[in-house]
Formats: sequence, structure tokens, C-alpha cells
Amino acid sequence: MSTSRYPAPTMAELEWRAALPPDLATVSGWVESATALERWAGPGVDWPLEADRLWQAIGAGTLLSYCLKREGAPLAFGQLSPRAPHHYHLARLIVAPTERGQGLGRRLCEGLINEGRQRGAMRFTLNVFTDNAPAVALYRQLGFRRAGECDARGVVPMRLTLFAEPSDNPDNDARADSLPDSHG
Repeated sequence: MSTSRYPAPTMAELEWRAALPPDLATVSGWVESATALERWAGPGVDWPLEADRLWQAIGAGTLLSYCLKREGAPLAFGQLSPRAPHHYHLARLIVAPTERGQGLGRRLCEGLINEGRQRGAMRFTLNVFTDNAPAVALYRQLGFRRAGECDARGVVPMRLTLFAEPSDNPDNDARADSLPDSHG
């Protein structure tokens, strides 16, 4: 059962865009405690959370940072961190507490993956706390697989590897066109 005051938004109602510093004033309100902050932002971000310093603390000006919004208000936030050629890491994924369970996490991840693909990414990674069952289930549904051991905090790395379709690679199309016709 949804705890939202709104029905689940349709894609037409959602806006995908690069995050701006004022968006993090809203996002910071979704983090209720020092423990929640460390789970979301990682170690090194100070509690109590100061919205005006959050932008710099999480590297939002240097990492690719995005929001899903409705009527100008952020509903979800996430970042892409380049790790190697063709490899991006999804980080600091969060959905407004009142909007959870409505598919926004999926839309957020799909948006981030699409942004990475537009930049040539073929591999994506993320870290998730194993006790975050909804997130683990979502990432598995999206094709992420466990990529290492669980650490002492209960965090496990996950990886998604994409393969270019023939239409994405002109060289593959040329090879496919040069194959003999099996019917002739």
C-alpha cells in the first residue's frame, strides 16, 4: 500500500533533469538520521546535514547528478560516477519517503543507465545494503548481479553489463550484411 498523498505518477507527469543545488534542500529532508545519512551518502558527510553544504559534500557539481521531478519538486535523486572507460557507478540513489513503492526507484535507475549509455557505458556498478530488500529486488530485476563479497557494514557490490546491439555498432551491421543468405 502506498503512503503517498499522490497517485503513482505517469511518465508524462515526471521530469528528468540534471540536479541543481536547490534540489538538495528537498533531498536533505529525506534523510532522518546520521545512520541514514551514512547509508545514503557514505562516510565523510557530516551530521547534522546542512542542505547548503550537501551539494559540495557529495560532489554533485562534479558527478553527473539527476532528479526525477513532478511539478518542479524532486521525487528522486541519483548520481553517476565515471570509474573507467565504458564503466559508470550508480551512487546516492534515494526516493522521497512519501513516494516509495511506486516505481520511482526503477525510473531513477533506468534514467541513470540511459545517461550512462549515451556516454558509451557498457558496465554499471552500485553498492547496496543487503538488508534493503526492496532495493536489492529492484536491482536484480534491472539485471544487476552480485559482483563481490558483502563487507562488514552489510554492503554488497552489484554489476550490470550491457552488450551493444548490432544496430549500435556499424561494424557489426556490415558483418551481418556480408553473411551469405542461408536460403539461397
